[in-house]
Amino acid sequence: MSLTQSLRRILDDRKLTVAQLSRLSGVPAKTIYHWLAGQQPRKIEHLFRISDILNLSIEELYGRGKKESSAELAPTRLTEQINAGIFEVILRPYGKRQGEP
Repeated sequence: MSLTQSLRRILDDRKLTVAQLSRLSGVPAKTIYHWLAGQQPRKIEHLFRISDILNLSIEELYGRGKKESSAELAPTRLTEQINAGIFEVILRPYGKRQGEP
């Protein structure tokens, strides 16, 4: 889903107008209208303001859904997943060792 589609859906679901969102976030209404017309945001700060006001992550603002919780990425869980063979682990030298040309 694109920002355009997602933002339209969010505005409809929350019964917000562009003018209201602009007033709440401080992002110019013209900028929001450009996004709704398919233009990509030029300032990340505007996305941050909108996502803060809507209480959404940037990913959710783009319609990608919520990220995995940090509990899913805990070291013990990651170790279990590696041991279960879910990931391919490749070991290779990193950088040069001391004394090598």
